[in-house]
Amino acid sequence: MSEKIRTIITQDAEVDDQNSLRHFLLYANEVELQGIVQTSSIFHWIGVPGATQPHGSHGDEWTAEEAPYDKPYRWTGTAWMGKAIDDYAAVYENLKTYSSDYPTPDYLRSITKVGNIGYAGETERATEGSELIRKRILDDDPRTLYIQVWGGTNTIARALMDIEAEFGGDASWPALREKIEKKVVITACGEQDGTYRSYIAEKFPGLQFVRCLQMGSYAYPWRQMPEGESKESLKAAFMENNIIHQGSLMAGYATWLDGKVYEGEGDPGQFGSNPDIMKVWFGAKMGLPPYEKHDFLSEGDSPTFFCLLPFGYRTLENFANGGIAGRYVLDESQKNSKGEALNYWNVADEPYTDSFGKTSVVESMWPHVADLQHGFAARARWCTEKASVKSELPPVIEAETPLDISAKAGETVTIAASGHTQTAAPGTSTHTKTGKALPVTYSVYGPASTLEGAADLPLTIEGGKATLTLPAAAKAGNTVHVIARTEEDGPMKLPRFAQFIITIK
Repeated sequence: MSEKIRTIITQDAEVDDQNSLRHFLLYANEVELQGIVQTSSIFHWIGVPGATQPHGSHGDEWTAEEAPYDKPYRWTGTAWMGKAIDDYAAVYENLKTYSSDYPTPDYLRSITKVGNIGYAGETERATEGSELIRKRILDDDPRTLYIQVWGGTNTIARALMDIEAEFGGDASWPALREKIEKKVVITACGEQDGTYRSYIAEKFPGLQFVRCLQMGSYAYPWRQMPEGESKESLKAAFMENNIIHQGSLMAGYATWLDGKVYEGEGDPGQFGSNPDIMKVWFGAKMGLPPYEKHDFLSEGDSPTFFCLLPFGYRTLENFANGGIAGRYVLDESQKNSKGEALNYWNVADEPYTDSFGKTSVVESMWPHVADLQHGFAARARWCTEKASVKSELPPVIEAETPLDISAKAGETVTIAASGHTQTAAPGTSTHTKTGKALPVTYSVYGPASTLEGAADLPLTIEGGKATLTLPAAAKAGNTVHVIARTEEDGPMKLPRFAQFIITIK
């Protein structure tokens, strides 16, 4: 098994951030979580006495008024993090039977910190949260540090400010700055304050910023997306039957109109308890269709960690490869005030054929939402059932031919992978391929391929292998991506993928 990636979560405590944390904890065995840090954003802050909001710096999204910086604004408090971890602790013994890599509740409490929460973009002082981030950025761990942003980037900015204050005058600063730009990757649910633009992009333009904004696919507006399996997996029936009744961790998970009341939200903005929310506040503002009780509410921030999980796509090698959280492209138009190019990535759209046979271009994550929801459902059940021969585990897929293939134009290429049910010693992460063989399907991933017309290349499937013939006119350096997929044969049909990349030489 490859080395685990490491990550820090930063969040502004919005209701959907609270959902994202509960969802993430089900996957906490798959990565090395090194911090949970609460920040502020343009949507949530605690307020700082005497602070004034610069004119025009913050257009309040929900009312016609400007929200003052010296008072709380949609402030949820910080105690909710401990409650979520307590609920995780109540199901931890069950989760441990699936993997010994689930972190202990005490460890999670030790890395949970409050960062800069004063107001939108507040970086007035170092905080426990910014110190945790600063130390991780400066540590000797050679692995990439993926920092998820579910709120503002202000606490990250404060950590970097403190690093610059300490080392910026040294001769070693240019090398350290370059090291930081290579070491840190920000996966962000958009820009929820001004500190990425005002500081990070100015001082660290080469630091990769991946704008994981798949709001139609996995946030409040999902009802507007095309019909199909993904949309069905977000509806109340799926949520009620598979997720929200699976133990204490899921009992705290918010759905539309579920009766829950959230600290800091005014009466109009109570997603769970205001029956008129779609008519007079959120729905009217967003132009959304009506929702049913227990429909999926939102996890707008979760694509920032979905892209880190080991589903089998090669996303972290290059975000242009795509993956379970969609495909991203470098936005070459993004520059800082000095005209320096930013390492800034945006979501790509891709074709999607709905249940009526109509094809439209949508966020590239939308086809995978059903896969994500099915994985969510299976792990939610882990909270209430100890691992057994009946447990639904994700399958194992193994490449039988190299994942990277170099071939000449006109050459016929063979690709092969095998799928197996997962078997593991109870409570460990030792996977073997001794389980039942599973079928493998293959498809050309046209949008990720650089060869023009790649999506139309015919694949021949025979004996569990796929072959394709490259066009004779294909130019050197062009690529064709082929995705192999296998599914567990349980009710959730949990998938895993292998991504083959053919480069024309």
